[in-house]
Amino acid sequence: MAEAPFAGEAPAAAPGASSSSAESACCAVCLEQEPFVAMPCCGREGSSVGYCRRCIEIICEQAQGVGRCPSCRQYISIDSSGRVAITENRGQCRMCRQTKIIVNNQMCDDCLLGSRFALRYECNRCHRLQTIPHPMWWYQPTPTEFGSASWACHCGCGDYTYWRVASQDVHRVPDFDCPEGWGRREQWLEAVRRQRLQEQGRGQERPGGCTVA
Repeated sequence: MAEAPFAGEAPAAAPGASSSSAESACCAVCLEQEPFVAMPCCGREGSSVGYCRRCIEIICEQAQGVGRCPSCRQYISIDSSGRVAITENRGQCRMCRQTKIIVNNQMCDDCLLGSRFALRYECNRCHRLQTIPHPMWWYQPTPTEFGSASWACHCGCGDYTYWRVASQDVHRVPDFDCPEGWGRREQWLEAVRRQRLQEQGRGQERPGGCTVA
């Protein structure tokens, strides 16, 4: 006969089970009771913070295939079987021609984002607006501060200057890629949570207990 656990001690897991599949697991994004998906970047066995498969899928879908871990911001992807992998596909970006991690369409993350969100930026010297096909918001501590990385000004300066997103375009900066100092992390996770719960409301289940539209 098996011995009872000591007071305050958790019962031993059944063979083949893990803490990630415990019924009490609560996804840190959708806040639903769901099994945690294994995170190869920062996941730890027995951790109380984790994410369900569908929320990670939504995060990767938002970024066209390669998303960022909500905890450590590592680039990740998830396959059709639900296995999460760290993105380490290095090669020459067809846009900037530099050797970097290739995210999609043979482009690095910088160039891919720049092509999707080609925003207007204000020059710190002439204060004119210029469209820049690069995520210059990455270098801004806050939405109103000029960034720490320079870019060539073609508006009249004829020199490398510093930039900030034009006030008219700040709302176009994607929540999922804002710097921490912008304070929009919760907006990003709320959008994922909202989609997740909407899918659950439709009642359509995919293998593994994840709901889809």
